[in-house]
Amino acid sequence: MKTTLINSLCITLVLLFTSCNSEKKKETQIEGSQMEAMSDNSMTSLDWGGTYEGQLPCADCEGIKTIVTINQDNTYVMKETYLGKNATPNESKGTFKWDDQGQRIIFSDSKRNPYFVGENTLTHLDKDGNKISGDMKAQYVLKKVNDKLVGEKWHLVSFKGEEIQLKEAKSEHAYIEFNENFTILGYTGCNNLQGAYKLEDAQKIKFSQLINTLKACPEIETENEFLKTINSTASYAFEDHALVMYDKEHQKLATFKAAN
Repeated sequence: MKTTLINSLCITLVLLFTSCNSEKKKETQIEGSQMEAMSDNSMTSLDWGGTYEGQLPCADCEGIKTIVTINQDNTYVMKETYLGKNATPNESKGTFKWDDQGQRIIFSDSKRNPYFVGENTLTHLDKDGNKISGDMKAQYVLKKVNDKLVGEKWHLVSFKGEEIQLKEAKSEHAYIEFNENFTILGYTGCNNLQGAYKLEDAQKIKFSQLINTLKACPEIETENEFLKTINSTASYAFEDHALVMYDKEHQKLATFKAAN
């Protein structure tokens, strides 16, 4: 009788131990899958930093041209132009944070709706953080623009919003090229140009070591303005698939468009 009781207790203990181990294994598997899901999100898996643009719906205007730049240091710049009402864009800056799932960004300005971060897209959400449904849902998606300085020959098209007259031959356009080793090559409309550049957070840029040839040309005014622009540039942005340079007061200096 005593032996039978001991055996029963031993079997019970073995079953409890096995059950506990099984439960712990399940919990570990669940926690592991949860951690794996958390690590595989927009924040950790996507190259999300850059500039996005699109035209959001507007209740009392033709649309809201929206350009959003989000940076790796969790700062943002947003420009909104109410088409048909005001040609001057409203610009705001601040910081943002990620939601607990690492899928949405929430701006420091609590009046702004959050955005869902996708592959080369930002999707404007409602106040509760949900995607807009219905026939107009595609209009709430901003698309990432070409935000790479390197790999393009950027042709000068305007100074401070005023277009300049360009020659037909592309090789004679004033242009600037950015190299991966942080040097630049360019043509001022008269002389060749070379130098260096330095990039900082929030699309800050600084040019240095500028050298140009000294030929006398009839297009010297374009060259002078070009050099003045390069020396005054403090930041840049990509707008309407163009490269725009700004001074330290964020006044527009010049606009460049890719040759291709």
